Amino acid sequence: MKPETFTSIVSQLRPRLLNLALQFDADTDAAEDAVQEALMRLWTTWEKLLEAADAERLAIRLTKHACIDAYRKRQQTVALKEHTATTNDDAIQEVELQNALERVVATLPSAERRLWTMFAEAQMDSAQIAAATGITIRSVSTMLSSARHHIVESLKKGGAL
Repeated sequence: MKPETFTSIVSQLRPRLLNLALQFDADTDAAEDAVQEALMRLWTTWEKLLEAADAERLAIRLTKHACIDAYRKRQQTVALKEHTATTNDDAIQEVELQNALERVVATLPSAERRLWTMFAEAQMDSAQIAAATGITIRSVSTMLSSARHHIVESLKKGGAL
């Protein structure tokens, strides 16, 4: 097919391709982008086309594919933005909760704060804490329970829970 023939065919096809793209996407700019993408791909293969009907069929197929590709890209972008927003919100909430927890733990009586630190940060159980401090296991458990109750109530009162 000659370049002049191709140009003539494209000028006749463009309005039809635009209508087709608008059926896929109501956004005129996105539809025009899809048509432009299809025509650029058609241009790369115009020398292999034998007849105008071949160009028309290929142009329609390329336009449909360009519309589908654009739709998929938009969906991926939306999903990524939603995921990023959710992840950022979760991270912010986690930091806020951690800060609130640190403030509440600082208000505990020193003995409870020391036992709580051993339990929460050093990951020690009641028996290990009792062995390290010389306090009975029952007393350790009671003090940890008191500290836990104080922390939970303070976080609820402060709105962190």
